[in-house]
Amino acid sequence: FGWSTPVAERVVPIVKKAVEGGKIVGAICNAASFMAKHGFLNAVKHTGNGLDQLKIWGGENYTNPDGYIHAQAVSDGSIVTANGSATLEFAKELLTLLENDTPEQIEMYYQFNKQGFCALFHE
Repeated sequence: FGWSTPVAERVVPIVKKAVEGGKIVGAICNAASFMAKHGFLNAVKHTGNGLDQLKIWGGENYTNPDGYIHAQAVSDGSIVTANGSATLEFAKELLTLLENDTPEQIEMYYQFNKQGFCALFHE
């Protein structure tokens, strides 16, 4: 819950520079709400812990409710957002943007972690 503290405001210039520079920026759970609060989601499709929370945190600075997608994780341009229960989907979107591996390998790792060893490898 640190994203609602005054200390978090120190991150704003770093995020702004990253977004303006086309760097990959990821925001999960309340970090997505923080992004809404500072207008970083106004030009991209995004998700978070629900549209209502984004509106509450974002107030007048959040002007893109039509860009909200009710999904575990959303990637648009260089910004990845996710709700608090979407750690695997968030990681998958980031790894894809980072071109960490082939899409097939990233999907395999995602499925392995989502379904588990026992589900994928039967005796």
